[in-house]
Amino acid sequence: FPVTIPMKEAIDRMVAVLLQIESYNEDLKDIKNDCKDAGLDPALITAVAKAKVSNKLGDLKERSEGIIDLIEEAAL
Repeated sequence: FPVTIPMKEAIDRMVAVLLQIESYNEDLKDIKNDCKDAGLDPALITAVAKAKVSNKLGDLKERSEGIIDLIEEAAL
C-alpha cells in the first residue's frame, strides 16, 4: 500500500524536527563550552558520549589503548 502524505504536512513535520535539531545543537554547543570552561577536553568528552550512545565504549577503549601503545613505542 503506497502511503501518501500531503506536502504541507510533510513540510510542517520536517520543520518541527529541524527546529528541535537546531535547539539540541545549541545545547551541545553550550555543554562543550561548559566543558572547556571547566578545563575538560570537549572533543574527548564528545567522543566518549557518542561511544556510550552507540554502546561502543569497549571499542573506544581498545582504540585508545592502541594509541597509548603507539605513543609509548614512539617515545623509546
